[in-house]
Amino acid sequence: MKSVDRIDMNKRRAIPAGAKLFLLVAVIFGITLKNCWRKNQDTKIVISNIHVQEFTSVSIDVAFTIENKTSMELEKNILIRVFAPDKKEIASRIAKISILPNSKQKYLKVLQKLNRPIKDENTIANITVELYNPSIF
Repeated sequence: MKSVDRIDMNKRRAIPAGAKLFLLVAVIFGITLKNCWRKNQDTKIVISNIHVQEFTSVSIDVAFTIENKTSMELEKNILIRVFAPDKKEIASRIAKISILPNSKQKYLKVLQKLNRPIKDENTIANITVELYNPSIF
């Protein structure tokens, strides 16, 4: 007879219900905290002075200024959209930018994939530049 029995490693043991509940609450709290942090951070970034620098029949150069009021360097995705007078989208682009802390920076982004050609200045009615936050919710 053996003096020491070996532990069966292949035997399945159930995870306690309290541990499952704690992990569920921790995940929900983490998602909520991340969403609040992201929303608060977006209020401290100001996008202004949006205009068309130059345009051709195949591209649009959009210039804008971004001010970062936080004390940390941020890397953000921005969504640039150009609209026609009939509210249809001419072009859009998602670009990644890095913003230095407590600074104001000017950017120039080129939109090359147009949904419709640009003939003159009156074809462009509205330009929007906004922070792009992809979300699963």
